[in-house]
Amino acid sequence: MTPFLLVSRSAEYESRLRTMLGERLAVVAGEFLTFGTAAVVGRVDGTPRIAFLGPVLNYEETRGLVEELTAKHPDLGLVVVREQRSDLEDWVDELALHAVLSPNASDETTLELINRLSRWLISNGKAEERDFDEPPVREFETPEPIPASDEDLLLLEGDEDHETFDELTQAPPVQEWAFPPLEAGVSSDAFAVVAPKGGQGKTTIAINLATGLAEIAPNSVVLVDADLQFGDITAALALDPTRTIVDAVAAAAVDELVLKTALTHHEDGFFVVASAPSPELGDQVSAVALGTLIERLRHSFRYVIVDTTPGLGEHTLVALEHVTDAVFVTNMGVPGLRGMRKEFELLTALGLMPSNRHIVVNQTDKLSGLTMRDVENIIGAPVDVEVPRSSAVLLSSNRGVPLIHDDVRDPAAKAIRSLVLRIAPEAFPKRSRIQRRRRSNEPE
Repeated sequence: MTPFLLVSRSAEYESRLRTMLGERLAVVAGEFLTFGTAAVVGRVDGTPRIAFLGPVLNYEETRGLVEELTAKHPDLGLVVVREQRSDLEDWVDELALHAVLSPNASDETTLELINRLSRWLISNGKAEERDFDEPPVREFETPEPIPASDEDLLLLEGDEDHETFDELTQAPPVQEWAFPPLEAGVSSDAFAVVAPKGGQGKTTIAINLATGLAEIAPNSVVLVDADLQFGDITAALALDPTRTIVDAVAAAAVDELVLKTALTHHEDGFFVVASAPSPELGDQVSAVALGTLIERLRHSFRYVIVDTTPGLGEHTLVALEHVTDAVFVTNMGVPGLRGMRKEFELLTALGLMPSNRHIVVNQTDKLSGLTMRDVENIIGAPVDVEVPRSSAVLLSSNRGVPLIHDDVRDPAAKAIRSLVLRIAPEAFPKRSRIQRRRRSNEPE
C-alpha cells in the first residue's frame, strides 16, 4: 500500500519526498492537470492517507484537486506545499486543508509534520497504524523480469525516467511532433510582439499569449524567439532545447521532418523555436531566412507568435511583413512611450503597420507620475490592455511557469488573459472563475 500521494510539477521536490518516503509514496505528475483534475484523481490507485499538493500548482488546480480528492477519499489528510506569499491566507481560508508546508522545509520538519498528521488521522479514526507501515523488503530468487502488478504500476507513476512509464501506467500517448492539421478554410494567424526598447516585458507577453492560445489550439501554437542576440524564452520556460532557430533556418530544414526536430515542446501544449545559443550564431540567421521560417510555420500552425528583437531592426521589420497582427508593448516610462510613437510613425510611413494592432502598456503604476490619458497622448493611440506591476511576474518566470497558469488570480495574469481573449474570445479558462469568499468582518 502507498499511503502517501504527491501531485506536483517539481521533479526536485518529488525526488526529495521519495528519498524520505521510498515506496510508500505514489506520484502523479502535474502535467496530467492538462486533462483536468478529475483525470489526475482518476490515476490515483488505492486509498492514500496523506496527499501533498504542490509545489508549482496554482490556486485553481489546487482547489480542483482538493474537491476531487476529498469527494473520493473523505478521510484524506491534505497538505499544500507552497511558498509563504501574501495570498496564502486566502488559500488557507478557502480550501479544506490540514497543513501548509514550505517546499524549502528541512527533511526533519517535513517528517515531523507527516508523523503529527498521521497520528491525528489515526486518533480520529480516519486511518490505522498499519496504513503507514514500511513495506516488507522483497527478495527475488531469480533475476528474470517480474510481471508488473497493480502495486508496481502505482509505484512507477513517479518514475518519469523509467523506459516503460507511458506503457505501464497507460498514460495518454505523447505524439511527439504530431501537429494537428489546419482545418480546411482556417487561416493561420501570426503575431509579432514588438517593443521600442528592452525591459518592457515583451517576452512575458509573448510567452503568456502562446500559453493562452494553446488552450484552444493544443499543439497548434508555435512561439519563435527571434531575439537573436539575447533571447531568453527557453530560460523563462525552464526548457533545455537541443535545437535552435539556427537549425530551423538551415537548408536541411526545408524538409518538414527536419524542421520539426528543431522545435521544443512545452508541457502547456505549444512549441518553441529557441533563440540562437550565442550572439555569433545569431548573426548567421538572416532577416530573409526569418521571414521564410515564419511563412513555413504558418502552413503547419494555427497560431505563430514571434518575440522580436527590441527596436525596429531589419529582422523585426521583416517579421512585421509576414504577420497578421502586431502586439506593441511598452511600460509607463516616457522614453519607451516616445519610442513607441516613433515606431508607429515609421511603420506607417513604410506601409508595414499590420492591419490588426494591439497596444499593451505593461507594469502600470499609479505612482509613475503619468495617467493613462497621458500615456495615450504621448503614443498618439488608445491603449488596449493595461498590465499592472506585479511581483508574480518575476516569480512565475523564476519557476519557469507562464504567469496565466501560475497564479490566475493575480491582477497582471488577469490583464494578460484579457489580451488573449481580445485575440481569441473563445479562450476562456476551463475552470470557473474564482470567487473570493467574503470574510465575516466584511460588509455585505
